[in-house]
Amino acid sequence: MHLYVARDAADNRVVIRTPKEEYRRDRHIRKYFLKNAEILSQFRHPNIIRVLHFSKDGGIPFMLLEYVEAKNLRDLILYREALLTDNPLSLIRQLASAIYYLHSCNWLHLDIKPENILIRSDGLLTLIDFDLIMPRKNKPQKVRQIPGTPSYVAPEVYQRHLVDERADIYALGTTCYEMLCHHKPFEGKTPEVSRQMQLDPRIRPAPMKQYNPAVPPRMESVIFKCLAKNPDERYPSMSLIIKDLESLI
Repeated sequence: MHLYVARDAADNRVVIRTPKEEYRRDRHIRKYFLKNAEILSQFRHPNIIRVLHFSKDGGIPFMLLEYVEAKNLRDLILYREALLTDNPLSLIRQLASAIYYLHSCNWLHLDIKPENILIRSDGLLTLIDFDLIMPRKNKPQKVRQIPGTPSYVAPEVYQRHLVDERADIYALGTTCYEMLCHHKPFEGKTPEVSRQMQLDPRIRPAPMKQYNPAVPPRMESVIFKCLAKNPDERYPSMSLIIKDLESLI
């Protein structure tokens, strides 16, 4: 996707999002882009990016998004910004709240990772990039292609191509582990070794205190339960995660 910063009629900054040139001639991509914009425009949550308008210009679909003055979580992790250590529980609760809202609206995000999370200097978190969202059903769904970014993909998605809300919960656990430890829970010398570590039921993530002694054991327990390789041992719903996070306050 292409992103441009512009100003609206009231001189407020907005973000214009359009498909890349090589995809604009594809009728299916144009249709999917506008359908995605329509879905996203209905979301109303303080931690989810807002679509202000969507349409076509000269046959090219576009959406106007709110402009958020923020850094993405990947950069904050890379540069070990103090913003992540000031109040990590607040950031985790905001992200969990956004995912809970999506699931309650019967959608799955399927691409939760630091690159898709913005954090303002005042600590407000915004979840972005809903290109992979799909309807949430009452049972796991079979997908042809593996959605998401390898390090954040749950084992059952790799092995059986099955997705449900627990796939997002696994990605939440991976993101929170990385945010607190500046390491992914499964890191090998090559991407293939990392994936083998993700899939091997005998391999557990390193204790978080190994990287960050300030992580409370109860917070680690919540994150490790999100990271359970067997989906049946993972949290079954975001509501239970939020309940456990609130008990940490």
